[in-house]
Amino acid sequence: MICVFCSGRRGLAPALLDVARRTGECIAARGHTLLFGGGYTGMMGALAHAARAGGATIVGVTAEVLTETEGSDHASDRLIMTADLGSRKATMIENADHFVILPGGLGTLDELFEVWTTGPQLMLHHKTIVLVNEDGFYDGLLKWLREVSDLGLIHPRLLDTLTVVHTAEEAIDQVA
Repeated sequence: MICVFCSGRRGLAPALLDVARRTGECIAARGHTLLFGGGYTGMMGALAHAARAGGATIVGVTAEVLTETEGSDHASDRLIMTADLGSRKATMIENADHFVILPGGLGTLDELFEVWTTGPQLMLHHKTIVLVNEDGFYDGLLKWLREVSDLGLIHPRLLDTLTVVHTAEEAIDQVA
């Protein structure tokens, strides 16, 4: 099961929605199950719609607090409702085999750092983490992470545990 983290915000640029759509299409074309944040807006909605259109099984995990802002994708094959955001992340981490992180805001970054900390740093899981740096979206973050590592605040080996790719297609290749 491939867990994809991305933005559920409305009104995003078409290029962001496109990367989400292509990710959903690739997941479906390769016969994977999509695990995602359970919303029907923004990139999450585009991702789930494309995966569903391609015949993928869809598992959404959302929290009560998000139903007003992101809605809930009731067309998912399975929709898991959690009491809070912490339980949502824990459920997603537990059920995922791999993680793909698309462009996103604070929520997406929170999810990235949670899976990266609990996996490679704390060794609580050994799941692939792929960051999609399409059009250089994460260039600034990657530069900052290298600087923080140079200061000794992040062990350099941790930087090597994050697979960075440039397209949705490459991301799914990494977890297939």
